[in-house]
Amino acid sequence: MKIILNPKYEFLRDYLMNLETHFENEGEEIHRGRNVIKKLPVGDLTLCVKKFAPPATTRRLKEMFYKSSKGKQAYLRPMLLRERGFESPENVAFVSYRKGLFRTIGYFVCLLSNYRYTMAEIDQCTPEEKKNVVEAFARFAAYLHEDGFLHRDFSSSNVLYDKVGDRYHFSLIDTNSMKCGRAVSLESGCRNLAQLSGDEDFFHLLAQTYASLRHADPERCERLINEARKKRA
Repeated sequence: MKIILNPKYEFLRDYLMNLETHFENEGEEIHRGRNVIKKLPVGDLTLCVKKFAPPATTRRLKEMFYKSSKGKQAYLRPMLLRERGFESPENVAFVSYRKGLFRTIGYFVCLLSNYRYTMAEIDQCTPEEKKNVVEAFARFAAYLHEDGFLHRDFSSSNVLYDKVGDRYHFSLIDTNSMKCGRAVSLESGCRNLAQLSGDEDFFHLLAQTYASLRHADPERCERLINEARKKRA
């Protein structure tokens, strides 16, 4: 067993040393697919724990020699985001268990976000509220890309949001495959935005606002997004 623990949550070490047992027998399941996500209450905290399915053979070999596991990347990426002023649920720990010679099960542990919505729910907003959320999100996405972050699974369900005071705040989840480096080009940024779900009005407003902040031609930006959407269809 290996554990990487945020020093702030050292008091959870004993609990996390038995995470596999807690995960299998406690908590509330909130997602089941290839990976499984559960909410686990611990004292005054609510942890969000993602259990990663064992990697495919080729990735398993890469992780053995030079590539970090998805669970470890899920732990490290939120730290990078928050260091640069972007929001992501606070990472608590990465825990892994060796199952035999080559098989490893990894768990990423973070605090459960208290943001109430995802961008996938935006159609439930009033027209005025939807416009305000989309414009605020476009600004967020432009700053994110200019700062060198490219979320490779930029689906609407991976963007949490809520209104805090008079401003909309956004928080990214499922960031283990996110790229960090140089500023994202306009072309790559528009392809990234095409992963979101929405109607034509949504993407029109998104492109207009995003382009203005990146000092780009709005029509070209919208065209790039729509071309990428067609390829994904």
